Amino acid sequence: MKKKIGVVPKAKFGDSSASNMIDYYYLGNNYVKRVTDAGCIPIGIAASDGWVAEELLDLCDGFLVQGGQEFSPYHFQIIHHAVTKGKRYLGICMGQQLIYAYFELRRRVEARGYTGDLVKAICEYLDEQGPDFSVLEAVPNHYSELLPRGSEDATKHDVNIVPGTLLHRVLGKDTMRIASFHYLQTPPAQKLLPINAWSAKGDGVVEGSEYGDHILGVQGHPEVDDLLPELFQFLAEN
Repeated sequence: MKKKIGVVPKAKFGDSSASNMIDYYYLGNNYVKRVTDAGCIPIGIAASDGWVAEELLDLCDGFLVQGGQEFSPYHFQIIHHAVTKGKRYLGICMGQQLIYAYFELRRRVEARGYTGDLVKAICEYLDEQGPDFSVLEAVPNHYSELLPRGSEDATKHDVNIVPGTLLHRVLGKDTMRIASFHYLQTPPAQKLLPINAWSAKGDGVVEGSEYGDHILGVQGHPEVDDLLPELFQFLAEN
């Protein structure tokens, strides 16, 4: 039976009091194509005011979280669901950064001795910190070097895969070449999660992280073409 994979959009919200308020969720076609090519059934994850119905998450066998610029409550809701239910999760760019952000923020709210809903506690913590707060780190000059988009081949670079990691098992090789558009990264010195890949440029940029045998993240964009099908086939595995 084909796996049903929830494709998780990026969100863009604006000032609710403004006449030109921006309020939308954006699904990239290439993400849907790669999930389909992997033999899975893509399901668009539709959120309402930042949250997703748990019944929709229950329908999914796994999740692909696409790139974007900012986390929404449903991002933490989805990775929490995947972690606690043992479902496969593939995070790309922001979806990769979400893995570390979830576990680091979870560590912080658990240290506080929170009560109630963990995801809501994480979101409340973020609200307390303000809009400029981030647990991620900037990648100096990386973003400006690799934009503008539209010529993905020009943004590709080599990545060294850490032996013995889930990513190494999935790809079966020591290096990959991947398009890259990011300006934030998982902190290189963090000890919370296994880092599974590093930039081959020698600049210390984290290119992926993971958790257990079902949560996998890559910082680059394998969806731009069909040259890394193994990453999406990971979602189809039993």
